[in-house]
Amino acid sequence: MFRNFFYKLAQFMQGRYGNDKLNTFLLIITAIIYVINLFVRSSWLFVVMMVPVALYIFRALSKNINKRLYENNQYVKIYTVFENFFKRQYYKVRDFKTHRYVKCPYCKSQLRLKKRTGNQKIHCPRCNEDFKKNILF
Repeated sequence: MFRNFFYKLAQFMQGRYGNDKLNTFLLIITAIIYVINLFVRSSWLFVVMMVPVALYIFRALSKNINKRLYENNQYVKIYTVFENFFKRQYYKVRDFKTHRYVKCPYCKSQLRLKKRTGNQKIHCPRCNEDFKKNILF
């Protein structure tokens, strides 16, 4: 019985887009809104919760694979910016006792330096420029 169901489901999904990172994000947003709605008990919040669900179903069942790939790539670009920002903040907190992070004034890249105080002459490996920086603590 279940084998026949899964076979028919697999046939139905052939040529359709399926799941990706953006769809997973939509499901997470739906779950968060659902949990909030458990405490608030609002009908308009339920309607708001149905928007990402409808978008998820639309994207998963879509046969326009190129457009869905483009949407997912745009989402991944934005997600990567946020992910890298929070990783850098984590590394700054983790390495606080041993290292300092300094931004190069020329290329704006983050440089990780051993913890030394006072005026430091720093060489940026990315743009090959030298600059001085006063590290206070």
